[in-house]
Amino acid sequence: MAPKADSKAAAKPKAKAEGKAKPAKKKEEGEEEKPKMSPPDKQAFDDKVAKIQEDIEKLQKKQKSFADKIAERSGGKEEFYAKKAELRAQLDELSGKMNELQAKKEDIDKAMTGKREEGKQMRNQLNSMKQSIGFTSEKDIDKRIADIEFQLCTTSMALKDEKKLLAEIQALKRNRPKVNQVAQMESQLSSFDPGLSMKDQKAAINEEMAQYREAKKKVQEKMTELTEKRKDQIGDISGIIEQRDEIGKLIAAKIKER
Repeated sequence: MAPKADSKAAAKPKAKAEGKAKPAKKKEEGEEEKPKMSPPDKQAFDDKVAKIQEDIEKLQKKQKSFADKIAERSGGKEEFYAKKAELRAQLDELSGKMNELQAKKEDIDKAMTGKREEGKQMRNQLNSMKQSIGFTSEKDIDKRIADIEFQLCTTSMALKDEKKLLAEIQALKRNRPKVNQVAQMESQLSSFDPGLSMKDQKAAINEEMAQYREAKKKVQEKMTELTEKRKDQIGDISGIIEQRDEIGKLIAAKIKER
């Protein structure tokens, strides 16, 4: 049987091997040591977030004060627009009635113009017919015809003069019926209404329009009073709105910082 090896002798070289330190890696020339990252400061971060939140809440409180002012001045908006709509409806109704009367007035003006033109044409036609006839009664025409016939029977004259007198007799006979037409036209012209009766209608319309115009003026005064009163209530609200909006921008910027 082989003798056992001494356990201490066997373990000694192993321990010696384990105890021997590994050679440290040599630092290359020119290489800098990297700075060590320090752990984040949670308390500082929490304090920063809390400060931002505090600033936001202060801004929100200030923003609310401006919003309350705007709401206070904007109160009664529904009543204002309701009253304004009521007055506008009254104005529209009055304007509609005035437009109807204006249309009637224009129709009367057109009719009066037409009547005046008609009367003018009748007078021109009458004067033209009188000039063409040359006589104002059938009796005068008959007397002229008798005078010419007597002259033809009792007077010796050249043939051309005789033909001239015969032609005049023919013209007088043609014009004789026109004398009655002239008389009828004169009668019609004397009773012709050149639109004078329409003047009364036009005057009545003008009077009615004046009443509507006065009523419309009163409603417009109420509208102006309502608008001015509303302006006084609201005041210069644009500056307050601008301040509110500026604070809103500051709040948005603070929120981005969190």
